[in-house]
Amino acid sequence: MKKNLLLLVALAFATAGTSFAQTTPAAASMVQARKQAPKSPAQKADRQAGKMARELGLNADQEAKVELLLLARQQETAALKTKYGTDKKAGRPEMKAAHDRYQTQFKAILTPEQYAKFSQMKADHHGHGKDGGKMKMKAKA
Repeated sequence: MKKNLLLLVALAFATAGTSFAQTTPAAASMVQARKQAPKSPAQKADRQAGKMARELGLNADQEAKVELLLLARQQETAALKTKYGTDKKAGRPEMKAAHDRYQTQFKAILTPEQYAKFSQMKADHHGHGKDGGKMKMKAKA
């Protein structure tokens, strides 16, 4: 009798633990919310222009010009990616020429101080900053 009771209690604990392991509808909806549709070139350009305006201190005129430039760059890059597909080596010269052209246009829109900060932001983003893009670890005390 005690053996059966002990077995029944163990079975009750085992099934109770698995019932809590199921995902709730709220958790499932949070996961689904993270999977958003890809942003359009206009949305990407708007987001990038806003970030540049905050970090570089752009005025309204500069921000508008930068947003148009970013939109043109997004569209051209998308067209080149479509044109060359997975053959990145074939498209590299055109991508490099487009990149250089847009950098020249950024330089014309931004002040020298803003362009220097913009260049530093790019270098840090691509891992070419003063620390080589490596995150610094805090020393344990």
